[in-house]
Amino acid sequence: MALVAAGCGKSPAPQPTAQDLVPDSALSGILLNSNDIDVIMNGAPLIADPVNSAMDDNRNMLPNLNCLGIWHPGETAIYGSPDTPGSWSAVRRQLLRAPGNDQWRSSVVQSVTSYPTPESARDFFAQSADRWAKCTNHTVNITLNDQRLPRWRSGDLDTQPDRLRIPVSRATETATSSCERVLSARANVVIDVLACAPQSSDVRQASAIADRIASHVPTFG
Repeated sequence: MALVAAGCGKSPAPQPTAQDLVPDSALSGILLNSNDIDVIMNGAPLIADPVNSAMDDNRNMLPNLNCLGIWHPGETAIYGSPDTPGSWSAVRRQLLRAPGNDQWRSSVVQSVTSYPTPESARDFFAQSADRWAKCTNHTVNITLNDQRLPRWRSGDLDTQPDRLRIPVSRATETATSSCERVLSARANVVIDVLACAPQSSDVRQASAIADRIASHVPTFG
């Protein structure tokens, strides 16, 4: 009887093999090039920084980690240490911004992070959904080197099975920019994007950039 019962049980889900995972070496090629981003940003000329292979760390400016996860992509305090079992293994981040000093009114941050399995990438997505939900309709004032950064305010969180999206505004005494923050998981890769544009009521460029990045990530059956 035991043999019959065992035979009727569910087969374990197949585990991903190395061929089913996006390798760390492929991450840079998943990011969009500056020309593609300029088109998505409606032709705004953005200057691209070199691709960075490390997380950023701004927790000293914004210790509220729920809001830090929305405020900026690729934060080490949010993603944690790569030495932790099941944590990320590699990241590629890039900042693109308008020339000169425009208070970050026109800018994009695109980031892709690899995980050991699709499940661990989805776990990070779920954790992010919980954190972001705790920082909706929230105002943050940050001072850096005795200079106040643009006042930051988040909006309502839109949670979909494969995407987190939240609008953000940045305001100074003289100008306001509108931003969109998007995070999604595809295969074993987390896609993390921020896009800002001046004088716009509904920025959707981060969604477009995240979709395009996702189209570069192979999926496996």
